[in-house]
Amino acid sequence: MNCFKTCPLLIGVAILSITISAFTFSFKDSAYAEYMVGVDPAQMPLFVAMFKGISDGMMPWDAFSYKGSSSGQGEATGGDAAANGDALKDDNTQAGNVSGNDASGNEAEETYELTEVTEDYFDDALFIGDSRTVGLSEYCEELSARATFYAQVSLSIHKVLEKDFIETDEGKITVEQALEDEEFAKIYIMLGLNEMGVGDVDTFINKYGEVLARIRELQPNAIIYIQGIMHVSEQKSEKDKIFNNPSINERNEALKQFANGKDIFYIDMNEAIDDENGNLIADLTNDGVHLKASAYQGWYEFLLHHAIVKK
Repeated sequence: MNCFKTCPLLIGVAILSITISAFTFSFKDSAYAEYMVGVDPAQMPLFVAMFKGISDGMMPWDAFSYKGSSSGQGEATGGDAAANGDALKDDNTQAGNVSGNDASGNEAEETYELTEVTEDYFDDALFIGDSRTVGLSEYCEELSARATFYAQVSLSIHKVLEKDFIETDEGKITVEQALEDEEFAKIYIMLGLNEMGVGDVDTFINKYGEVLARIRELQPNAIIYIQGIMHVSEQKSEKDKIFNNPSINERNEALKQFANGKDIFYIDMNEAIDDENGNLIADLTNDGVHLKASAYQGWYEFLLHHAIVKK
């Protein structure tokens, strides 16, 4: 008690911490949903999510005007997003060796099967993603030495084209700007975990379709790989109402519709890191969400055995 009387600063710090934590908690399922991934309130203060947002350019007062599940984030372009998504969906076919003539007698477009490739396949490849892809770039030297990475912690499909986080000699630029200047033969995308809890599956898919359409416009000759969202561990999935595997599976099923077997392919690296029940193997993760450094080799091996080679 004497300490509180003589240390008003301590009282102030305690009150401020409680206030910030309460504020973060009130927006944990909306404005700060993507920053709550990997934050365990039992081990880490809730306001860590707020500071993650601030470092990402999202100020606390932005939370009040945040357009989340109630208004459908990612639909700022209205019908354009849905139209772009529908255009890609309409082009959908199953990947495989399909050639020859179709039922009408017209020559059918050739599609391709996934096959094994060598390390140099990734010399002209680009990887776009969030913290999991950041980990792939940091802990898989065989791949990072060859491929290009446009990845950032907490990156989402809603921000991927507009955030300026790519370092250049002239300063930071967006993915969209970078794709206007560089050309890639293969583009791998893994986004979707940070978007969970914000909007619904349709909102996510519409925005994903819009982003795919823009990437295709900027990179007309690239093979695009949609990577299924990586699963979380069983323990994480069972206790988290937002970041869980049933919800991830629902979104992955929706993502498959964009694959057309010609220039857009869906691949699911969960095959390499899942247990028999479809959960991220517990021994491969420390927090239930991200892979241990040594586990990224499994992801890389999967990519080597699931690639498209056009003749």
